[in-house]
Amino acid sequence: MTLMRTGSVVAAAALAVLALVGGGAAAAESTVRGGGVELVLPDGWARIQPAPQTSTDDPRTAIVIGTDGVRAIDTDCQVSSYRVPSDGAVVVVIGWRDATGASSYLPLSGMKLRRGTFQCFPNRGAVAQVTRRGLDYQVNVMVGDRASAETIDAAFDAARSIAAAPRRQD
Repeated sequence: MTLMRTGSVVAAAALAVLALVGGGAAAAESTVRGGGVELVLPDGWARIQPAPQTSTDDPRTAIVIGTDGVRAIDTDCQVSSYRVPSDGAVVVVIGWRDATGASSYLPLSGMKLRRGTFQCFPNRGAVAQVTRRGLDYQVNVMVGDRASAETIDAAFDAARSIAAAPRRQD
């Protein structure tokens, strides 16, 4: 084997190893599914038990993920029925049984934290609406007043990762 060909073989093998390592990292990404959609779960975050709802509620809470200390509380407000620590964040996804046609009014790309976004949450929040497989969802982000830029970025990354959950193969 010539020196040039040996170098090409070594380079190709190194690229193959890097591709496998990179693919393994992507495969290790955790997702949380519910209500026909999924979110990428940021490191250190967990799935949160949704606040109580009835079987007839529409919209319904599909997914709730949050930082340590987030938990459901009893309020009349569906989206903001969660205690968010001052340094924490939560992402709440709600979905409708039938299309509402409102998904183009609040795009994911336009999410921006503002006070007063949610009636029962005094801190900063952001909202977007999306359609996945013909169903409408509202993606909500709420952050505590002392949440770090890293926590806020993780919340937005998770919210923007919303995708249709893979269909089950029976």
